[in-house]
Amino acid sequence: MYADSIQQPFDSIESAQDFMGVLGETVLDVMKDLGREHQIALQDGEQRRAQAIALAQFKLKMLECYVQKSRRALNDLRTIRRLILNERQPAPRVMAAGS
Repeated sequence: MYADSIQQPFDSIESAQDFMGVLGETVLDVMKDLGREHQIALQDGEQRRAQAIALAQFKLKMLECYVQKSRRALNDLRTIRRLILNERQPAPRVMAAGS
């Protein structure tokens, strides 16, 4: 397999940000679903299943934290890239109040 034929899944910071956004939404959806499943397991007296679901919830919370940190890091990298490439326009100077 040639390196030219391999497509990179994230060809830009923005595409990586989009992916992290989708991942974050998916994590939240799964956490909601697991919350319902946990309640059902407790009501049905399935302690072992409830413990397994609680562990999955804990791991998802950890993943959610990593996703949020990654989104912030990607945002910082996008800002830094703009500064390096002079993509940001300088802010207009504020006129002095006494003028």
